[in-house]
Amino acid sequence: MTGGGRSARRPRWAVLLVPAIAAACGEADTVAPAETGPASIVVLAGAGQRGVPGRPPAEAIAVRVLDGDGRPVPGAAVTFQPGSGHGIADPTSTIADAGGEAATSWTLGATPGPQRLEVSAGRASATVRAEAVDLEAELDALFAPATATEVEAVRADWARRDISAAGVSVELIEELALGESMATLRIVSHVVAGARHFGAIIVPDGAEPETLPLLMYTHGGDGGVSVDAIDIVVLALGERSRRFVYAIPSFRSEPLRYGGRSWVSDGPSGHWDYDVDDALALANVVFETTPEARPDAIHIVGGSRGAGVALLAGARDERVERIAAFYGPTDFFDDWIKVIARKTALDGPWDLPGLIHLDSTVVQPLVRGTLSNSEARLELVRRSSVLFADDLPAVQVHHGTADFVVPVSQAESLMRTMAALGRTTPDFEAFIYEGGGHDFLALPGAIPRAVEFIAEALQPKGNP
Repeated sequence: MTGGGRSARRPRWAVLLVPAIAAACGEADTVAPAETGPASIVVLAGAGQRGVPGRPPAEAIAVRVLDGDGRPVPGAAVTFQPGSGHGIADPTSTIADAGGEAATSWTLGATPGPQRLEVSAGRASATVRAEAVDLEAELDALFAPATATEVEAVRADWARRDISAAGVSVELIEELALGESMATLRIVSHVVAGARHFGAIIVPDGAEPETLPLLMYTHGGDGGVSVDAIDIVVLALGERSRRFVYAIPSFRSEPLRYGGRSWVSDGPSGHWDYDVDDALALANVVFETTPEARPDAIHIVGGSRGAGVALLAGARDERVERIAAFYGPTDFFDDWIKVIARKTALDGPWDLPGLIHLDSTVVQPLVRGTLSNSEARLELVRRSSVLFADDLPAVQVHHGTADFVVPVSQAESLMRTMAALGRTTPDFEAFIYEGGGHDFLALPGAIPRAVEFIAEALQPKGNP
């Protein structure tokens, strides 16, 4: 019974019993649900990066929005707000996907130093931090003159490398026209540093054992090499072409082509530096498998990238006696390389041989902080034959003043260094061609000069 319009107070037992009765009768639970809105933000990618001022770092910024129970919050409105002077985000706001994830591209501010990006969704927030590097200071440190300690460290590294003829296999044997005569072509493979490498060996028919000097052709460009590339050398040598054994290395990750077939060498590209390992290991294959070859010397003709390889091979292996180098790089501490490094850091690599490799293995890792300055400098040292000029054999250099692929400053750097060492004709010769470009045929008189220089290899040992 009630009285005075007021409800009677329920006994305590009734208060406790009612929920149990309701549950037994299937009524809905009246307990408040857990918080389902954004409670926290987890940064998935892009935190702690280094990048160039005014450019996006390598990784986009990606986050995940979570509720109070750590579950993704799909459909959450996410905003990205850089700190004052810390660049721009694009987009500045977006909607989290079904997994609660959202992303933006963050272009860093123009001033070097620490920068931040604030991310928010409802009451949740997170801070993404980055560092805009002082690019000019980084480049000045990278391109400071190489030290004697660095040069010796590279020499020690080279000495540890195994370039022996290992795992040799003959992939193809075929007769081949060599000018007016015939020769035997062998496509061989062998193992260098755990990677299978392919090369071509050409031996004129009818030669006596140990009578033919080895002449290696090291190619330019990034697209591999064809056996037919030796034709210009054979044509230039004329009747003397029958007096050499020829070797044509491919470089790792690139094809060797012949007669509609191709053989691709294993391993990541190693422009200039590890190209030398491939070339010298192929020379060892020649000496071990070719009775006609004189086993005492290597002579090399190279153009562009291949000229750089030839000069480095001459610095590394005392068996290299004679190099004809056409418009190749010699000095990776040159201002030209510094200009390239600046441009690749800002805009990506130029479409020039080796620059994608240089950008991906040196410049970008240096900017991102995954490669130290000391490590990056050694990468330049081991590509700079000018730093090992006192180890070079007889060299003849050809370069044009209108070469826009490898500028003539590269030849001039080697010329200055050789002059300082007192190395002159016939030990060192350099020919600069006014208006000449990046092509054998664009350098008038270069091919006859190179032929006479290389033909000295045909002289008996000890005779001028």
